[in-house]
Amino acid sequence: MKIKQLKYYLIPAFWLIVTLLMIGQDLLFSALKGNLVVWTDTLIFKIKWLLYIPITFIVFWLGEKLPLQPPHLIKNLFLNLFISLAVSFLAVIVYSVLVTWFWNLFIGQTQFPVILKRNLAVSLFNEFVNYWIILAAHKAYTIFRQFQQSEVDKANLEKQLSDAKLGFLKMQLQPHFLFNTHHNIIGLMQKGDTEKATKMLMKLSDLLRLSLRENNADLVPLKNEVHLLTLYLDILKVRFEERLDYQILINNELQKAFVPPMLLQPLVENAVKYGIEPFAKQGKLEISAQNGQDKLKLSVKDNGIETFQHFNFGIGLMNTQERLKNLFGEEATLDIASNTPDNGITVTIILPLLK
Repeated sequence: MKIKQLKYYLIPAFWLIVTLLMIGQDLLFSALKGNLVVWTDTLIFKIKWLLYIPITFIVFWLGEKLPLQPPHLIKNLFLNLFISLAVSFLAVIVYSVLVTWFWNLFIGQTQFPVILKRNLAVSLFNEFVNYWIILAAHKAYTIFRQFQQSEVDKANLEKQLSDAKLGFLKMQLQPHFLFNTHHNIIGLMQKGDTEKATKMLMKLSDLLRLSLRENNADLVPLKNEVHLLTLYLDILKVRFEERLDYQILINNELQKAFVPPMLLQPLVENAVKYGIEPFAKQGKLEISAQNGQDKLKLSVKDNGIETFQHFNFGIGLMNTQERLKNLFGEEATLDIASNTPDNGITVTIILPLLK
């Protein structure tokens, strides 16, 4: 239930509790003094607190219509001052009518002017003060409601910005990959190797079909990523043939975990571009996953580059870092380390294990 609707229940409940407490206070004082409890007197003079139920709704309504804030602060202040006097006087009249009626009904004869004169002397100032107390309570309620709404709006805006940023990163990633792959296909065709070019193009079509389906979600099963990665590596095998060897060491249980789509492909692409392609020796890739204390550890290891100082960040790797930060914050990390004593580097991603 929204807080705006909750006031229709809280206001009557509050003044009912106040009325009961005031009645209880009178009964307690009478008992402590040893006096006889006169229920009719107590009930008649405590019904005034129930009048604050409609008064509170009136003051809250006026607080909405005549808010004490710029640009009409001074004007609304004087209007509320005038209205508070009118409401206070009206409250005293209504209360006096009720007291006179109940008194004549249950106790004895009394005159309305007598009751009214007494209540004007005793209660008018209190009614005036209570009006402003209720108005201050409404102001506090309004500030809280505005704060609550601002927090909701802030959360919605942050989510929209995060979704937009993630969407941009996804859109940025796929064209980058497509550009590189199409460049390779054109290179094969220019060399006259149409068989390899055709084979690569067919595998690219399968890869695109899968990636377009998966790329709509923020998280996908790791087994889907393994399938996509296998298609991508098969494309690379068409180009590099025996120069590229790879292993995917991810067990079936971990393949049920959820990860961002196209998480591993940029790491493999970076390893091939900077760690394998520049060298004439056979390149080896090892893609693995491990489970450790509710964390999923994903690694891409190559045997190419000799020193860590010559390592370059590709756009895909920087993109991956940004996506992990937006999705998981401090819970996800991306680390790069040299292989010792072997050549090459290992890129490791650690993120929450989600199943």
